[in-house]
Amino acid sequence: MNYRIYDNHATEWVLLIHGLGGSINTWKYQIKDLKDYNVLAVDLEGHGGSSIRRARHLLVRSAIDINDILVKENIEKVNIISLSLGTLVAMEFVYLYKEKVSSIVLAGFVLNMGLGYKSLLAFVEACKYIIPKRVFYPMFARIMMPRKNHKKSRDVFIRESLKMKSLAFRMWLTELFKTQFRLKEYIATIKENHLPVFLISGKQDYFFVRSVRRTQDKIREASMCFIDKCGHVCSIEKAEVFNRLVLNFLNGIEKKPAIECG
Repeated sequence: MNYRIYDNHATEWVLLIHGLGGSINTWKYQIKDLKDYNVLAVDLEGHGGSSIRRARHLLVRSAIDINDILVKENIEKVNIISLSLGTLVAMEFVYLYKEKVSSIVLAGFVLNMGLGYKSLLAFVEACKYIIPKRVFYPMFARIMMPRKNHKKSRDVFIRESLKMKSLAFRMWLTELFKTQFRLKEYIATIKENHLPVFLISGKQDYFFVRSVRRTQDKIREASMCFIDKCGHVCSIEKAEVFNRLVLNFLNGIEKKPAIECG
């Protein structure tokens, strides 16, 4: 697994896990504002500088690879900031290595979808083998990020996902579908270990905004925020707002279980 360290000579670490079609560079709008933390950013399999292996258990393997990096770099604990697909990896990492997690930010959380959206995801899952990627990726992006103000995020996703091998895209899409049914065990781990959680999403993230609300209902101690006039990739579309909210959470300022924000 490819990774990059930003050593700010701090005492705490932040682990950045990007979304589908992203890479370490996805976090370029956050790095400067995380100056009070040491930062570890990773490229998931098939993204950026990480190759893809045609093997089962991609999600588990990714969590293990991240732990191997922590061991190699002598990093004891991390605050996880994850985005979209990265929230799946974050939850799996917490499930396997809860003792190494200080807190979790889940941005654009992609679990706990309703039946209708699960059915749509199943349809998308089937189409990935039929439609050429140069047609499928833009179509997928427009379903996820349909509005004009989502264009920046949509363009980044299309550009970066087209760099991916079709195998990697298909394998991660399969993980997204399969992991929808593992939320209960993930939440149990979080609650049993009293881990601080921050759910942050754009109000226009139509696929997942209800999922975020339902998840917060299950983790009542979790902080939650919906950013106004913002879609799925809130770390890019509303980077300044996103950074402020995340830093406030990490610094322990905002403790309310639900926060409406713009």
